[in-house]
Amino acid sequence: MPTETNVPTLEPVRSILVCLDLTDIDTYVISYAAFMAKALSAHRVIFFHAIQAYDLPNRGNRDFPDIETELNEIIRDEMHRSVDRHFEEEIDWKIDTQVGYEDATREIIEYIKANEVDITLIGQKSGENRQARYGHKIAAEASSDILFVPQTAEKTIDPILCAVDFSSESVRAFERALDLSRTWGVKMACYFVSDPSRAYFPATTERSASHHQQQAQKTYQNFLKNYGLSPEAFPCRIESGNELAGEAENIYQVAIEKNSRLIIVGAQGDTATVTSLLGNIFESFRLMEKEIPVMIIKNPPRKKFPWFWKSG
Repeated sequence: MPTETNVPTLEPVRSILVCLDLTDIDTYVISYAAFMAKALSAHRVIFFHAIQAYDLPNRGNRDFPDIETELNEIIRDEMHRSVDRHFEEEIDWKIDTQVGYEDATREIIEYIKANEVDITLIGQKSGENRQARYGHKIAAEASSDILFVPQTAEKTIDPILCAVDFSSESVRAFERALDLSRTWGVKMACYFVSDPSRAYFPATTERSASHHQQQAQKTYQNFLKNYGLSPEAFPCRIESGNELAGEAENIYQVAIEKNSRLIIVGAQGDTATVTSLLGNIFESFRLMEKEIPVMIIKNPPRKKFPWFWKSG
C-alpha cells in the first residue's frame, strides 16, 4: 500500500500526454501509460494523435471538411477501443485529435503548452530509426518533462536510478524519484552526472579525479541533509566514469548493473541544445536502443527551485 510522503517542493502530476501514432506500438504505450498514471497519481491522461494534413485529400475539394470529420471520428473510435481495454474507471482520461495543416509536430508542441501537460510519454519501437525529426522536435521543444518508453519496457519501477548533478533540475528529478520510492516502497539509488566541461585540461589526472569525487561526495551528503536522508540509505555512484563513453551510456550501464526499471535524469541544460550537458544526455537517450524507460526532467519557468550546488 502507498505510504504518506513529505516532499516540500514537488508538484503533483496533473496531466500526462500520451502520443499515439496508430501503429502496433500504441497497445504497449497505452498499457504502460495506465501503469505510470497510477504510479504517479496523475489527475488526467490525454491520448493525442496529430493528423498530418498532407495525408488528407486536397483541401480545395468541397468535400474535404466532411472527410476530415469522418476520419477524426474513425480515429477516435479506434483509440477509444484500445484505451478502454487498459484503463480503470477511476483514472480520468480523454482522447483528442487535431489536424496539423503546416506541421503536425508543432500542433503537438503547442497542445502540450496550452494544456499545461506535466509529462509527455513517447513510445519507442524496438530497432526504430530514432533519427526522425518527428520524435526529436516534440521531445526537445516540448515544455513538459519527457518519458521515453521502449516497446519492451516492463510495467514496474523497482528499482529506480536517479541521475543528478545537484542543479535545480536535479532537485525535481530527485524529488520525483524519492516520491515514487517512498510511495510505492521501491529501492532507489543515484548516479552523479559529471559535466565534461568541468574536467581538467588536457586530461584528468588520477589526483584531480580523486579530488573531484571527494568534492562530489561531500556535496551529495549536503544535498541529502535537506531531506533528512543518509548516503547509506540512498547510495550514489560517483566516479570518473568511462571517458570513451558519453554520460547517457554511463548512466544506462549503471542502471543495467543495478537492474533498474526506471531511469530519472535531472541535469542543468537545455534539451534542445546538444552542446549542453542535459541536451547531450537527452539526445543520446532518445537515439539509444534501450529496454529501460527514461524520464527526462526539465525545469519549467513557472516554478523556482533552490540551488544546492556549492563548490569549494
